[in-house]
Amino acid sequence: MKSITIKAYAKINLFLAVTGRETNGYHAVETVMQAVDLYDPVMVAIDEDEPLLGHISLTCSDPALACDEKNLAWRAAAAFETLHPVTGCIRLHIEKRIPIAGGLAGGSTDAAAVLVGLNTLCGEPLDRPALLTLAATLGADVPFCVLADSGSYAALGLHYGEQMEVLPPLQAEDTLLLVSVGEPVSTPWAYGEIDRQNPDSPGCSADIAAALRSASPAETVLPMLYNGFEEAVLPSRPRAAAALAFMKTHGARAAMMSGSGPTVVGMFPAVNGTPSDAAARAAAMLELEGARVYTCRLLH
Repeated sequence: MKSITIKAYAKINLFLAVTGRETNGYHAVETVMQAVDLYDPVMVAIDEDEPLLGHISLTCSDPALACDEKNLAWRAAAAFETLHPVTGCIRLHIEKRIPIAGGLAGGSTDAAAVLVGLNTLCGEPLDRPALLTLAATLGADVPFCVLADSGSYAALGLHYGEQMEVLPPLQAEDTLLLVSVGEPVSTPWAYGEIDRQNPDSPGCSADIAAALRSASPAETVLPMLYNGFEEAVLPSRPRAAAALAFMKTHGARAAMMSGSGPTVVGMFPAVNGTPSDAAARAAAMLELEGARVYTCRLLH
């Protein structure tokens, strides 16, 4: 049996706006994403001695996750096999660390890790464009996660996520607090709220993308951070809204929701890689209120 373990990185959105609908029915978005160093270890193996050729076996450390075709990682393995049949049984295991249904692309990055892992074990029969095209059939965040799981940590995504441009990552040493308050959000529901409320989308992804291309300092980029889902989602997620407001008033240089939520992200100054006292105090107080707080950093 040959195997590989991929670090499936979570992502945050530095910018996210819904700009309409494509002709295929998908919502059109503009987004700038960057990976963080919170990750799920995803083991991908091919058991060539297993007589059940084409069989997919998935296990997960979190019993809340389905381990069949309802899991996006399982579907990623099946999709890979449509382009490159695998000789043997595909065995997958996800050690779940990224919050589920939190807007951090936890399911998407696991699926991307499966694609990257299988492609590696099979001798890379799919080049990067082919792998990204396959990833786009699984979900809007999966192509970026393929890039991130392969070492490209920031990107501009357009349309419904299938058009990707790798960007230089935001060079910030901040400590990030990812705050999950137990108010899960269904992505289809969040898009439905966008459709129903039609909130304005100020700002433009081109501005923040240009700033990253020119290696602008974080102080220039941070005022451009934006997530159009906040206005649609947070009124019905009061604990997430409160956590966001708390971080903004307790030392965060910037704070926003990630993806369709409800995870909220605070960026706190760090000194020589050491979290500031403000980050530690904010994390402790949020945990006292029952939130789960994950401390991490931007990948760059």
